[in-house]
Amino acid sequence: MTVRYAGASEIRAVSRHEKDREPDGSSAIDLTRSHLNKILYGPATQQEALEDLWALGVKKPTAQAEAPYVQMVLSASSSYFRKEGQGPGEWDQAKLDLWIEKTMKWLRDEYGDDFVHASLHVDEDTPHFHVLIVPTYSKRSRVPGRKKRNETDEEFQLRKLEALSAETVRTAGRASSEYWSRKWARLDARKSYHAAVESLGIGYGRDFVGEDQSSPEHKTTGKWVREEAARLSELGEDLKNKGLQLQQKETDLAKREQRLKANVAQVKSDLDKREAALEKHEDAVSRLLERVKEAIQGISKFFGFNSQSLDKNLKAAEEQLAALKKPDPSPDPFSKTKELPDEPTVGFGGPGF
Repeated sequence: MTVRYAGASEIRAVSRHEKDREPDGSSAIDLTRSHLNKILYGPATQQEALEDLWALGVKKPTAQAEAPYVQMVLSASSSYFRKEGQGPGEWDQAKLDLWIEKTMKWLRDEYGDDFVHASLHVDEDTPHFHVLIVPTYSKRSRVPGRKKRNETDEEFQLRKLEALSAETVRTAGRASSEYWSRKWARLDARKSYHAAVESLGIGYGRDFVGEDQSSPEHKTTGKWVREEAARLSELGEDLKNKGLQLQQKETDLAKREQRLKANVAQVKSDLDKREAALEKHEDAVSRLLERVKEAIQGISKFFGFNSQSLDKNLKAAEEQLAALKKPDPSPDPFSKTKELPDEPTVGFGGPGF
């Protein structure tokens, strides 16, 4: 059993579904069985049922009324309708007839004159009813609360008596209906229907609303639009903030990249300077060593010294110089470059120099 509160658009939609039996993607309609469908109460469609009701003098609901009608879809599980071995679109006629009888009696007893339409569809997988209930109430004339301009007390009292004694007008409106204005109306309707068909072996099924909870209220279009507008506005603000945060992160990353590039360029420049200074220093040391070697050889020859010891010391000095020329195995490009000593110089004074 499905119960929903409906407006004019839902009435038109179900009326098209009742009249135009064409597969629509949501209903498994078998056109070869559509001729077996029946109108069990009222005219051909729900829309025509409303028009007949207005023609009888029932007053239409106010323009401000939200979902003033009640639509139902009544059915049972496929296992109730089918014999063993039967599949979709098949049923036990005796069980179907008994279910129709019980359901129609419940609709008349439960809703009386507010029950205006019922159609039986058997051209889909499982037989089911489409039902329209138009909740009505007795509307009284409004009793005047104040006198009109230049109206005497007698005239005012007479106008109040006329309003109080005027006949009530049967008016459509779910919100003013004694039955359907209750919070748990749909849950109560489900319980009532189950009591009517329980003797057939049909179970209660599953409630989507707990007994301690109110029946879900129909959300008006205006309320839905306002809620959606607020939700979209909040979502837009959140996206805007995230966009600004992302933009700030991109700016920070660009700045860090620029600083990194500047640091790399500075390190490269420092390394180039250090390499040039080292090469200059090495050249100076080599030239100095040659000059020292020449000077020592000259001294050795002048004084008659043993040159082997001197050559050994010179060779050790050359090896130390070669070791200085080897690259540092673990240079730190980000450390500050140490200042190198000026080009070494040696001066020899005395005769012969």
